[in-house]
Amino acid sequence: MTNSNANPAGPERYDERVLDPSNLEAERHLVMLRFGELLLSDDKEAIKDLATELSPGDLSEILRPLSVGDTTRILRLLPPDPLAEVLSEIDNRSLSTLFTLLDNEEIADIIEEMPSDEATDLIGELDPDQAEEILAAMEPEEREEVTELLQHSPESAGGLMGKEFATCAETGTCGETVALLRTMDEDDLEETHFVYMVDARERLVGQIPLFRLLIADPEAPIRDFMEVDPLYVEVDLDQEEVANFFQTHDLISVPVVDHQMRLVGRITADDIMDVIEDEATEDISRLAGVSVHEFGEQSAFRVARSRLPWLLGALLGQLGAVLVMGHFEKSLEAKLTLAFYIPMIMAMAGNIGIQNSSVVVRGLATGEVDFYHLGRHLLRELGTALVTGLVVAISIFAVSFIFSGDLQLSQVLSLTLLLVVIFAAMAGSGIPLLLHRMGIDPAVATGPFITTANDVASMLIYLGLATLLLSLGQASAS
Repeated sequence: MTNSNANPAGPERYDERVLDPSNLEAERHLVMLRFGELLLSDDKEAIKDLATELSPGDLSEILRPLSVGDTTRILRLLPPDPLAEVLSEIDNRSLSTLFTLLDNEEIADIIEEMPSDEATDLIGELDPDQAEEILAAMEPEEREEVTELLQHSPESAGGLMGKEFATCAETGTCGETVALLRTMDEDDLEETHFVYMVDARERLVGQIPLFRLLIADPEAPIRDFMEVDPLYVEVDLDQEEVANFFQTHDLISVPVVDHQMRLVGRITADDIMDVIEDEATEDISRLAGVSVHEFGEQSAFRVARSRLPWLLGALLGQLGAVLVMGHFEKSLEAKLTLAFYIPMIMAMAGNIGIQNSSVVVRGLATGEVDFYHLGRHLLRELGTALVTGLVVAISIFAVSFIFSGDLQLSQVLSLTLLLVVIFAAMAGSGIPLLLHRMGIDPAVATGPFITTANDVASMLIYLGLATLLLSLGQASAS
């Protein structure tokens, strides 16, 4: 966050211990064990020394497996500056516990050391009453920045942006711009990649990369070096769209403007990495039928509670398959061998559905698949389903006929698997695309939902065909 009292010498620095990237997991584990020994002996000075020599990223990963209590004991020993960096990385449970042990003045001091976007995210996680008290304890400039950012949806460009950016008038010189940068806080300069040009009404008109300022004549007008009409995003753009924009244009930073083109913030690539991770975690959790809040949770009871709604929903859906089988009970009694192949058919339908829906959900997330090319995508998947279905059908016909010698059963199985593969492929591909078109997160169509739908449909196809062919066989025999 911007500090008007910039320290020319820079903030206090700590010598960071660099862990071996080729053996990172093992090294982090060894450091975690060392923390365990120091916590057991309650050697606070040694704990503080070990914690401050680690980079904030490594320390946050090392703390992750520790209990909330041990994590809090370590964090309380850190100075405000490194503590602020670590707090932006650790889980909310440890954060909440730590904040119960600090007064609002201490919390405000820590938050003031954080970048404005991370400070806003942290305050947004707090109880509204506590957040209001902490904001009141903050310095006016930092409070104003965070209050402004809190007005935006956390999943929009406004929720991602930070207020640490440099601007200058397009009428200035390169030397004046460099002088302006020298007055900025060193922490703010670390993530400054561009200086943005604005007009008298604070509207974005251009930008200049820092490297150009280094080679420019100090007396040269800034407009001679600036990039006119720079790429930008509007403040209410969804964070997924912002991430796609970054990936499409290989950006490291992008300015954020309001609807009057006034510059209000900037987003950097590290913010986008967090978005991509969060979105991927959310999609994977829904694909697996678990809650996104389950990741990092240590309580078996809470994990079970988050999974049960999905599992109970799937259980109810499977009752549909039971009802279908009950409806065809006479067919099963007449030819008991039919029942032996039910698990295989249901598993095949589920696997095909999950394969196709996973590809579509990923394609929608990366922009490789969209509704406007629905026909082309479904046509490709139909062709793929026909090829795989024919191979599977021929294989099961040969295997079942060799084992049973029953031509009629082999015909039922092969035709069933061909139709089931086609149906499951179309359902796995089409449903996520349609949901995406309707504005619903397509990940909710996967996991238990697709599997249940395919199970019910596969039983209808299998037992329906078996009943039809059995009745035809009996009719021809009579």
